[in-house]
Amino acid sequence: MKLSTGRALSLAGYTLVVLLIIGLANLISYHQYTRVDLTVEGKHTLSPQTKKILAALDRKVTLLAFVQPSQNRDVADFFELYAYNSDKVTYEIIDPVKSPGKAKKYNVISYNTFVVEVEPERREVAQNLEERELTGAIIKALTEKQKKIYALTGHGERGLEDQKPLGWAGAKAGILSDLYEVETLNWFETGKIPDDADLLIIPGPKDDFQDAELDRLREYLADGGKLMIALDPGKRPKLEGLVKDYGVLFSDDMILDPLSQRLGFEPLVATVSSYEKGPITRDLATVSFLTVARSLTHAGENKASAQALPIGATAQQSWGETDMDSIEKGNPTFSESDDLPGPLTVAMTSEWKAGPGRGERRIGEEQNKGRMVVVGDSDFASNAMLGMAANRDLFLNMISWLLESEARIAVRAKAPEFNPIMFTDEQINRIFWGSVVMIPVMVAGVGFFVLFRRRRP
Repeated sequence: MKLSTGRALSLAGYTLVVLLIIGLANLISYHQYTRVDLTVEGKHTLSPQTKKILAALDRKVTLLAFVQPSQNRDVADFFELYAYNSDKVTYEIIDPVKSPGKAKKYNVISYNTFVVEVEPERREVAQNLEERELTGAIIKALTEKQKKIYALTGHGERGLEDQKPLGWAGAKAGILSDLYEVETLNWFETGKIPDDADLLIIPGPKDDFQDAELDRLREYLADGGKLMIALDPGKRPKLEGLVKDYGVLFSDDMILDPLSQRLGFEPLVATVSSYEKGPITRDLATVSFLTVARSLTHAGENKASAQALPIGATAQQSWGETDMDSIEKGNPTFSESDDLPGPLTVAMTSEWKAGPGRGERRIGEEQNKGRMVVVGDSDFASNAMLGMAANRDLFLNMISWLLESEARIAVRAKAPEFNPIMFTDEQINRIFWGSVVMIPVMVAGVGFFVLFRRRRP
């Protein structure tokens, strides 16, 4: 009797220990766990840009979903991606019919409304449960004032409303998706750069600038202005002289790239196959493409005492062709004496101190910095090229760096893609004969064989 009682107590003790271990393991796994996304397109993983924004949160963010109960599981799975990447994020799923008080508080009048609430009492609404829209609502709720961008017109620049292949309508849409304001500027009408301009873009002008216009730009940059200039091949000495003052020198060439031919492009498409380490390109893992581009070099000492750095370069086998006639005739060849050997820099940044000096600033006031991005091509952000490889992220990262919005510099979320499996007629026939005909015939054959063996005496 005593022996059986001892065994029972021992068994109970072992059982209690096992239950405690299981409970402790569940408790640890609830708070410390790792998510693994095994899908090819990463549909259950947030983009690097969203992760960077969530990691930088310094205020509590609440995600609220007003949906039907049948959607609770899908919404919770999606919101959990945000909560997993930041302990500042919490979420709540609400049925507006059962909770009319909360629906009224957030001015919700229909299902499928998603609200982002940031302390203190800042709210933005998203109508779709998509990463780009929800992350955009978080950025907007965190931003006190949207930054304003102006794109210059009047010199044959690319148009922000132009839907044709060479237009920049897609670039405008990308800027708006990053929640910046953007407008065109014709300073022949206004006579100045607007006071609310946080960034000025000069997208591929065909004509050179006049002296008065250059004076206007120099004054703007001396005060800490931000400028992006994309200049295609061709001589524009006054604009090139302005850029040289900030440490960047345009070459009078046109880049030819044999690597592009291997990828199915013409040699006038320059492949940016390597990036310098820096905030703009830190997260880029794929190449970029520039069409009919020119190369850039460091100008050395410059009037603004600016620090100019390369962004990306072409492959070793590319070169800068200086004989434009040979390109028109279709027979360009590399000349060691005249042409520029690769790799060639196609984009550069420039940064300099601006505004009042140390003795003129208040105590604790930091000195302003002017910033510039120079690209030897304006096609890379055109409607035809923006969606290729890393072009869109490269362009928008340049914008964010110029605006000193480093938290937005990353690889952005891509729109959900429809990727159907396509079969040729031959493959369909193989599938039909293999799965619909051969397998049933083989199974039937085995069955008849077994039946025959059993009936034999």
